[in-house]
Amino acid sequence: MLVFEMEEKLRKKSIFVMLLVVMLMLVIVSCGVKKEVDLEPYEDEFFEETRLIMLKKEIKIYKHLPDKDAREAFIKEFWEKRDPNPETLENEAKIEFDRRIEYINRWFSEKTGKGRGWESDRGRVYLLLGEPDERSTGERTIVDRLWGRMRVQAEFWVYNRHRLYLEFRDIKSFGEFRLRSWSPALLEAIKSEKFAIFNKEKVTQRFKFKAKYDTGEIRIQIPAEYVSFEEKEGKMSAEFKIAVQIYSNSKKIDDIEETRTLAANKDKILKKKHIGLTIPYTLPSKGKYSFDIIVTDVISGSSYRNLIQHKF
Repeated sequence: MLVFEMEEKLRKKSIFVMLLVVMLMLVIVSCGVKKEVDLEPYEDEFFEETRLIMLKKEIKIYKHLPDKDAREAFIKEFWEKRDPNPETLENEAKIEFDRRIEYINRWFSEKTGKGRGWESDRGRVYLLLGEPDERSTGERTIVDRLWGRMRVQAEFWVYNRHRLYLEFRDIKSFGEFRLRSWSPALLEAIKSEKFAIFNKEKVTQRFKFKAKYDTGEIRIQIPAEYVSFEEKEGKMSAEFKIAVQIYSNSKKIDDIEETRTLAANKDKILKKKHIGLTIPYTLPSKGKYSFDIIVTDVISGSSYRNLIQHKF
């Protein structure tokens, strides 16, 4: 009887060990298999390259766009409003941006990140400030952590228009050049040059609006001072085109295109602080909704985009 019990315990122990070995092998195999991971909507080549030149508002909007169609519409609008000469077939801003990307990926690719040039310090500066007026190479003597002296390779860039002298050092001797200092002067230059390849007039237009969803309608509020009016015989009028894309749980469920006009006596218009526009819309069911809203002031051609979210 005792022998039988011992054999039974050994058998159970063997089964447990075998199961443990199988589970361990499955874990090892699963770790070795590359799985396709669905990236977030904004984790794509366009966003990674252009986020350095995006406005904060544009970054926020793009991160919340839930599908390919919405992103393609955003990209089209993104470059259109940066076109310095819309009358021509070519978009000079995009051509210049693509040229810089191609150049820095060719000459400034390092081990940083995924080895893409625009992820390196030199690449970022070149993308934002363009080609330096002067560029040279040489050596620098630096002091390491143990207070020892060592010679490292360095690059020196000069931007005359910003009175900038930049020094990049290859401290580890791996071909990875790091900017010595992101000085306040450099940051100010980047800020001023951020719109240099853009259509400044269109990007800096003041037209804007706030929006929210409430009680069966989309409510849009535009500061009256931002609206362009036409005046005729003592009356003032304005016209707006409204495009709304509606998403439920990251899936597009509806498209709305509306036109709204406003006409009133001049005295009445001048007293208004805000222009209110409404779009009737009934939510089909409970859930999380996103409203991607573009309002265009027809008279001036100005447009503004806002993304709002609502939980029902």
